[in-house]
Amino acid sequence: MLKTALLTLLLSLGTLLPQTVLARSLVVTVYLHDDLAGESDEQINTNFFGHWLKEMHTITQHPVELIFRRNVEGVTDINYAGKPSREVLDTFTAAIKDSEAGKLFSHMNKHLLMTRGSYDHRGLNFNAGIAFQKGNTAIASVAVYGAAAHEIGHMLGATHEDATVNFNGWACETYTKPRLPLRSNCYRYSDKNRATIVDYLKYNSN
Repeated sequence: MLKTALLTLLLSLGTLLPQTVLARSLVVTVYLHDDLAGESDEQINTNFFGHWLKEMHTITQHPVELIFRRNVEGVTDINYAGKPSREVLDTFTAAIKDSEAGKLFSHMNKHLLMTRGSYDHRGLNFNAGIAFQKGNTAIASVAVYGAAAHEIGHMLGATHEDATVNFNGWACETYTKPRLPLRSNCYRYSDKNRATIVDYLKYNSN
C-alpha cells in the first residue's frame, strides 16, 4: 500500500514539475591537464567558465553541471606538445572511451580537456581548441579566454557560420566565431547558435 502511494506521489510530482526540472542535466566534465597544476579550480572556473555558465542560464533553464577533474592517469597527462590538435583530440577521445566503458552513453555528457599550451602553431598563428561537432569530446587551451565556451558550443551544435560580430562599445565576437586579435569577446553565443543549443538540449535530454 505504501509503495503504491509513493509511486502515485512521484507520478503526481512528475505532472506538476516543469519540464526543465525533469530533464536530464547537461554535464560538462573538465579534465585539467597536469600542466595546470598551479591554477586552482576557482581560478579556472572564474576565468574560463563563469561567463559561459552565465550565458547558459540566460538562454535556458535547463540544468547544467560543471565538474573539474585532475590527476586522471591516461587523460590529464596526455603528451600534446607539438602534436596536431586533431591527433590530441583523438587521443583524448580514446582515453575517455576507455574510462567510460560500461557506462550508459548520453549526448548530455560532455568531456573537455583543458591544457596550458595551444596547438597547431604556424608562426604567430595557433589553434586554441578543437571539438567533434555535436560530439562528446573537445580540447581547449587557456591561451584564449573563450576557447572552452567555443568548443563546448560545437559539442552542442553551434557553428562558426552562425556566429556573429556584435558591438558592445567595441567590435566583439560571439562564442564560436574564429578569433581576430583586434576584436573583443562578447561572452555569449549568437542568437542563431543560442537557438541551436536550446534545441539540442531539448532533443537529447528526455
